[in-house]
Amino acid sequence: MLAACLTRKLLLSCSLLLVSVPSPAQDTSGETPAQADFRRGVELFQQGDLKAARQRLEAARAAGLDSMTLHYNLGVVYYRLGQLDAAEESFARLLSSPHETLARYNLGLIALARNDEPVARDYFLSVIESDGPDKLQDLARARLADMGRQVAVSDRRPRRLYLAASGGYDSNIAGLPETATTREGGLFLDAVVAGSARLHGDRSSGWDLEGAFFGRDYPDDDDYNTKFLQGKLAWSEQDAGLSRQLGAVLSQSWFGPDAFETRYGVEGLMAWTRCPVALPIDDCDVSLAAARVDGGSSFEAYDGQWYRLRARAGRWLGAWNLEGKYLWELNDRSDLTSGSQFVSVSPQHHAVEGVARYSVWGDLVLGAMGGFRYSRYQDPHRLLEGDMVVVERRTDRRWETGTFAEYGLSRRWLLRGEWLFRDNSSEIDSYSYQRHTFMVTLEGVL
Repeated sequence: MLAACLTRKLLLSCSLLLVSVPSPAQDTSGETPAQADFRRGVELFQQGDLKAARQRLEAARAAGLDSMTLHYNLGVVYYRLGQLDAAEESFARLLSSPHETLARYNLGLIALARNDEPVARDYFLSVIESDGPDKLQDLARARLADMGRQVAVSDRRPRRLYLAASGGYDSNIAGLPETATTREGGLFLDAVVAGSARLHGDRSSGWDLEGAFFGRDYPDDDDYNTKFLQGKLAWSEQDAGLSRQLGAVLSQSWFGPDAFETRYGVEGLMAWTRCPVALPIDDCDVSLAAARVDGGSSFEAYDGQWYRLRARAGRWLGAWNLEGKYLWELNDRSDLTSGSQFVSVSPQHHAVEGVARYSVWGDLVLGAMGGFRYSRYQDPHRLLEGDMVVVERRTDRRWETGTFAEYGLSRRWLLRGEWLFRDNSSEIDSYSYQRHTFMVTLEGVL
């Protein structure tokens, strides 16, 4: 009955909580005190004793239990007791979890209870525009209709806009080794704009237009300024927890004042909300991309082909969110020949990265990240050292580690602080370097 209630309703008015209570026949002798308090809290809620249920659930939290289920259950009890601030805090802890859509719906109900219709509309519209369950979207649409705002399924095609502005310090702008006399650091400013809109189709499938821009400016050394602009036209579809996309991609990048690369390619993506592998993984995705690359007038050596495979998997453990990534990249470029010297710009990369996030409370997340990238270049370099030509294949090993903190300013805006350290060790000494980056970012989703 409980599972059916959740599947059918997924909202506060559901008379039962997210978890079931062991029947008398079940053995609870191995329970921790926190688990026992939690179980008893659910029982008391089902019996209608909300205050006693709150005390037991709060005791479970105080004893160290920290799970999305506990926070949701506390939110339900607080809401039923009229403690809207406490309910809001509990549901807010689910905003960066797989149950984000459910949290947004419940936060909309809290806003309605406060007679704050503009905020409630925003939450309900975000549910309708999400990838959440259809029945939950129908409930949000019904709430909007009760408020006098009709939103048909076809009226709200998926669209997103992401904005970010950053400022920071780069300790090694050019990525030079410590022995280089010209090595220097400096301040930088970043800007990111990315968005998508469905041109044709409905919520489950259609043609999407996506675009992205990134720019980094070094006020004291504009020779290293970079810009990147990309557009994609893709067919996207969603069905039973699986999203698929296949599209054509066009991008242009600049290095300093010069055009660096133009890429014409295709990209395919598959993403699962429940990963179809026999591993303790929640969500995952995999993408493949290939492109023809034309180097700018000063970068003809970069003409050629580019290929990439990328995979990602995520796992939720209470307030922890763990994420792992793998990237394989292959370049087949024209490379650079100058007299007797030759430089390969055709690396093959293998990279792994891990990110751990911990939700301290609803608005504050702390995290750490680390990664390793191995790069091997297709052909050996031929470099002139004195009167001799030295032949050596370039292979790099790059380690990186960092920490970050994220604070939610509102439902749409986030403040992020980040430190990242990279240590690249190359078989050719001139490509070895160390680099610290410190950055503060304001980002939002509209």
